[in-house]
Formats: sequence, C-alpha cells, structure tokens
Amino acid sequence: MAFKASKAPKGFFEVHGLEEFIEKKLHDFKQALGLEPKPGKKTVAATTPVKRAQKSIKAMKKATQAVGDDVLGALSHALDSHPNKEMVVKAGKKKDQLLRALIPLYLGRNAKGEISSGVTSKFWAKHGIKFAAPNAAKALREHKGYSTRSKTGTAISSNGVKYVEEALKK
Repeated sequence: MAFKASKAPKGFFEVHGLEEFIEKKLHDFKQALGLEPKPGKKTVAATTPVKRAQKSIKAMKKATQAVGDDVLGALSHALDSHPNKEMVVKAGKKKDQLLRALIPLYLGRNAKGEISSGVTSKFWAKHGIKFAAPNAAKALREHKGYSTRSKTGTAISSNGVKYVEEALKK
C-alpha cells in the first residue's frame, strides 16, 4: 500500500491511504478470527460502514421506542384503572401546562421506566390533546418543587401530587 502525505493548514500533515490500510487490516483480522466469511464463499452483498451504522441506529431507535411504548402502555393502564379517569382527561384539556406535565408523572408513580417529556407528549396525543415535548420539559423546569430529577428520570414530588389532586377536585 502506498501512502501519500500532504501538508495541511497550521503545520499539520495528512496521510492519504491510511484509512483504507486500517480497514483492510481489520477485515483480514476479522476473517482470521472467523467473524467474517472467507473469500470464495457465497455471501450477501457486503455492506459499507455507513450502512452498518445506519442499521445499528435503527436498532437503537426501535429499542428506545419499545421502552417508550412500554411506559406509554403502563400510563394508559394506570389511567384506565384510575377511579376519576374522566376528570383526569378533562384536567389535561385545561391550558395549565404544569398540570399537563404532572399528570403522567402522577399516574406513573409506580411505573417502571422513565416518563420523559416525549412520553408525556405521546400520552396526551392519544387523548387528542396537543402538548409538545419541549413544553412539558419547560413547565417542569420552570416550576421548581413539583418534580425531582434523579438518575432514573423525572419523578413527581409530594407538592406535585398535591397540585394534581387539587386540580382534580376542582
């Protein structure tokens, strides 16, 4: 393999051909370990590194979507089992963004998984209420004391529970 060096701005050098050399060596190493098929065997068309990266990104999106759907299902189940389901949905139709952001946290207090602003937005969309994810995050961020952030996600505080229960009584 031939390498070419050229001077880049600010006194640095670029080595052309180095990336291809490393890719070839990695390919040979994978073949030696048996991670890639030997040449001569019929294989499916080789994918480029970009296509492999796109496939892994799609897989990660599906996994996070499955987790989000699982939390969303838990929230829907919690709403269905709530004794004042109609009152909760009616409270969500009010223009109070803090209340809209707190209700999913209130319903999902015992849910496994993080109730993010995106899950909150999807929860309200299922009930025909438009509530953008940035608005949910902003409402919780601006109104301190109603929710707490931890390494497992956002959780409702005792003040938030009182706020939601007072709104449901009205």
